[in-house]
Amino acid sequence: MRSMRMLAIGTLAVIAGAACGTSALSKSSAPSTTTPPSTYPDGMTAAQMAHMKPAVIPPHPLAVLADGTIDPTKIDLGGVPGVTVREQKRAEALLRETIEVLPHWASTATAAKEGFHPIGDALTGDEHWIHWDWIDDSTWFDPHKPEALVYHVDQATGKRTLEAVMFMLPKQFTFANLPDVGGKLVQFHIHDDLCFTNTMPAPQVAGLTNADGTCNAPLVKFHPNVMMHVWIRPNPCGPFAALEGIGSGQLAPGQTRACDQMHGANL
Repeated sequence: MRSMRMLAIGTLAVIAGAACGTSALSKSSAPSTTTPPSTYPDGMTAAQMAHMKPAVIPPHPLAVLADGTIDPTKIDLGGVPGVTVREQKRAEALLRETIEVLPHWASTATAAKEGFHPIGDALTGDEHWIHWDWIDDSTWFDPHKPEALVYHVDQATGKRTLEAVMFMLPKQFTFANLPDVGGKLVQFHIHDDLCFTNTMPAPQVAGLTNADGTCNAPLVKFHPNVMMHVWIRPNPCGPFAALEGIGSGQLAPGQTRACDQMHGANL
């Protein structure tokens, strides 16, 4: 769950592809008699290949509609190293369906009527509304039955704008057996450090755990279900961005927070 401002981080993937200049290897330079015949593309010699510089893969931001949401008809999540075609298509399908379905809850009045409850984090600028009865059911990654909605809150006017869904997996899933919805395009996290009021059906986040991982009564700590975000509006770190700050939660052991700048947006 997000309780701090998003910070776009990460590194751009690079590939070899741009020549480094021609001052020492111009067309007028006489070839060295000791240079072996070229075996590289475009007739380049080994010496020329040694002067190749990496070229940054250009950003590939997703198209946006006039209402500010991502265009579901123009989704292309290609270009990320290590992502298979099958993983890419799965991620694209989930993003597309989420964009098409989620606006049903554009109004918080509709969300409240249908069983969603805010957790009290509006002051952070992003408010999470959770449907607690849907977390440990038999469905997941279903935009028709999302476990949590995320609204951007305008601090001056109080206006809520639906910006993302937070899919929360049932307890049977851990970092060790996650469903492969998009490979490296997606980053899962848990929250093992939050304390809530024990006030069902609308618990409120009210603090952090102690050093030993416990909450001070009467606050309680809920099961750390694995979760992920899908953003229907542009995000600097892409449509499946994890979060930063104290509300970012914990990643799988050995992971660092990823940032898909390839499909991110300059906000």
